[in-house]
Amino acid sequence: MGPSFLPYLGAFLVGLSKAGLATGLGMLTTPLVASAMPARTAIGLILPLLCVADVLTMGFYWKQWNWRAIRDLQIGGVLGIGIGMLFVSKVSNNALSLAIGIVGLIMAVLLVIRERWYPDHVYKPSVVDGILVGLATGFSSAIAHAAGPIVAIFLLAQRMSKEAFVASNAIFFTVNNLIKVPPYVAAGLITTETLRHDLRYLPMLPLGVAAGWALNRLLPQRYFDVAVQVTLFVTSVHLIVTSWPTGH
Repeated sequence: MGPSFLPYLGAFLVGLSKAGLATGLGMLTTPLVASAMPARTAIGLILPLLCVADVLTMGFYWKQWNWRAIRDLQIGGVLGIGIGMLFVSKVSNNALSLAIGIVGLIMAVLLVIRERWYPDHVYKPSVVDGILVGLATGFSSAIAHAAGPIVAIFLLAQRMSKEAFVASNAIFFTVNNLIKVPPYVAAGLITTETLRHDLRYLPMLPLGVAAGWALNRLLPQRYFDVAVQVTLFVTSVHLIVTSWPTGH
């Protein structure tokens, strides 16, 4: 087990990433929490923290979301979670995380290429696009908790403002994460023990959200887009490295 302060740092980074860049970088905090407690306990502990961070972020960015951009994504996301729960014991977490990491890395590179050679192009997803991406997002969220890069790429390609980007992420994941709570309770991942831990780390969330909100306000739109692309790259590489099959 690692130092006891790491879960506190993890909770702070969850809030920071949710309200600052909203790219799924918060998934990198899972190893911090897991280093101080059994992995199963860490998994059940993190979801309530994510739910609280999403709600706090919505408060900081109230009514700044772009509902039209996430409406179809949300429909697909709910369906994807339902499907994912049916296959949760049949699909390898590592295989799915590896696939998401590779796709995320490719898309991050394509976003950079678009910025360089097609700076005026704006992606306008169809209803079918939104639902299909939502299905993939909900499915991966239910099984591997690795949906952040998919949503970030989908919204970033639409060239929305940094405030709308973060707020729309918060709306989407508030619904998705709350849907996952009952199955987690039923599976014994969320227990009175994990909730007691959550209460201990809870004060770090508003501090992280406030810091993320301040970071978002300070970064000009151009640098915000670059920061999102960099964190997408880091998150995708992290997924690839931690999920890559190793021989024995």
